[in-house]
Amino acid sequence: MGRMIRQVRYLSIAGLLLLVFASVGFAQYTIDLTGVGDGANADNVYVSPYWGTISEGGSIIYTGYLICDDFNTESYLDDPWSAGSTNAGALNGDQKFTASSYSDPFATTDTVTDQQAYDAVAWLANGLLASSNVTDATAQTDYSFAIWDIFDGEAIDPDGGAASLIAAAFAAAKGGYVGSDTTVYTPSPLGASQEFLVVSTPEASLPATLAVELSALAGLIFLMRRRLVRP
Repeated sequence: MGRMIRQVRYLSIAGLLLLVFASVGFAQYTIDLTGVGDGANADNVYVSPYWGTISEGGSIIYTGYLICDDFNTESYLDDPWSAGSTNAGALNGDQKFTASSYSDPFATTDTVTDQQAYDAVAWLANGLLASSNVTDATAQTDYSFAIWDIFDGEAIDPDGGAASLIAAAFAAAKGGYVGSDTTVYTPSPLGASQEFLVVSTPEASLPATLAVELSALAGLIFLMRRRLVRP
């Protein structure tokens, strides 16, 4: 047994490396947490990003980073659950956090709409996955707790780094930022697990990258073959 991610208990780590995107839609998916990223933690709580798989119709459609936006529900590694999906930039009302407004616990006393709150966490999720942050323990902690603080309404900030991120995230959301590249996977039923985010960044487009590399390899083989058969 290891530390809790915040209610995600470390049972085992599986490393499935399939090169696929998560599809967006309103169908039922199966999500399985398989690991705790690189093991970064704060206050004995593992922080995002975690590793997991998403399946549809019995086939795995995504393996990669999962970002938790839900501090107060239990999830377990290697214990799959069902979920529906919503685009963070175009909510359909099925997401887990649907109160009329959310307080900014650090920056202001203003409230924001459901849509602005999810746009803000999508902005933070993108920031967390930036190459300079995704393996940096301090950044992982600050971004994770900033995301959690927006929805749990508590000023939890282990090292004081979440406050400025929350202020920046709300400023972006109120300024027109839309989290259209982020998918929200909400458990069904709601209490079955935590809610997670998947960001579809260009860097995650491994199938496309692989296709380009294979094409380049095929071209190289063709040129080499021409040289070999040339009299």
